Amino acid sequence: MGVRRLSLPQEPPVVEWFVEGLIPAGYVSVLFAKQGEGKTRLVAFLAVQALRPQGVFGKRPVRRGRVLILDADDPGGLGYALWLHRFLRAYEDADTALLDLRAVEGGLTPDDVQALEAELHPDPPALIVLDAFSSAFLGVDVIKPQQVHAPIRALTSLAQATGAALLLVDHVGKLAPGQSVAEKGPLGSTAKLFSPRAAFALDRLPPREVEGRDVVKLTCVKQSYAPLPPPIGLELVWLADGEGAYFKPYSLPEALTLEERAEKVILELLAEAGGEGVPWKALLEEAVQRGNVSERTARRALSGLRERGLVEEVALPGRGAPKVLRLPRPNLSIPLATNRENPVQDAKRFVAKGLATNGGVGQKSPSPEEGMEPPKPSQEAGGEPGAEPSLEAREASDIGVDL
Repeated sequence: MGVRRLSLPQEPPVVEWFVEGLIPAGYVSVLFAKQGEGKTRLVAFLAVQALRPQGVFGKRPVRRGRVLILDADDPGGLGYALWLHRFLRAYEDADTALLDLRAVEGGLTPDDVQALEAELHPDPPALIVLDAFSSAFLGVDVIKPQQVHAPIRALTSLAQATGAALLLVDHVGKLAPGQSVAEKGPLGSTAKLFSPRAAFALDRLPPREVEGRDVVKLTCVKQSYAPLPPPIGLELVWLADGEGAYFKPYSLPEALTLEERAEKVILELLAEAGGEGVPWKALLEEAVQRGNVSERTARRALSGLRERGLVEEVALPGRGAPKVLRLPRPNLSIPLATNRENPVQDAKRFVAKGLATNGGVGQKSPSPEEGMEPPKPSQEAGGEPGAEPSLEAREASDIGVDL
């Protein structure tokens, strides 16, 4: 019988962490993203932090120890080798003797994983990376539970027997319009079947949203042993020599709903068009494409903007009087009646005032909570703009203290 009784401890059990409050040790976690979003470089950075006496990841301490990377996507391991060297140039205190990079050739079987468990047991690593599940277990259909069960059980046993954090890297399928990586989840049913203790979605933010910087967002979509943390922003920074790099924390822009994102894109498109405006159909098509939202969301956003008087429809001169949508002209007078108020009151109460005084719907200054640009990240501690920061300066920036 495969059932054993567990006794309830007198005190709450202590959770061991590889990355404090983020990646538990002794369990399987999963990281998933679209192709080309930066999975390899982020995992390589995480691995280098584990090689250091006091590594940090997103301002969280990282347990030091051996790192085993099993690369099943690239037989030569070129991607990991390249990024590991780049990060090692930025962190001279990393011990490369603790790093073990291996290629998975011909696929793995549950028996192979058991043999690996026996090999690692005498000197277990702190982190085991398997990139990626679908490439490592050839012939396993990730949408069929009966095929996925045995490999996942073997990986779970490997993590528990060694006490290592086992990070399983995987891809996502094609996203629907407006669907995020976090909403889609990893390819197939892998994550649903083995129920990882922690799961993370990785997105690269569009440069136009982060002042042209190279920024990724790590969203924790599942966390079994700690409160669900907010998304983590990390900016890739290159050293002056152009050969080394490192990630530093980045303050993410305020999250927008899909409809808010569509509204923002529509206003941007109309601002670019100026007085010529944009035909209704063309505006919707471009908003769907640029905002990565559904047509239904774009229609709803446009309707809301028109109801609030932020977008107007005008007929252009010419044959057929074609109609376009554009931003209202500056200083456009909007009667108070549009705000469900009577513009004409009795003689005793009537006072001629501007729209802002009467509570109208004219232009207003944005409050700190809305309409303001997100705060720009401060410069690296301990260096002039354009100068290469020292290791101590990068550490101070990463953990949020001043030198």
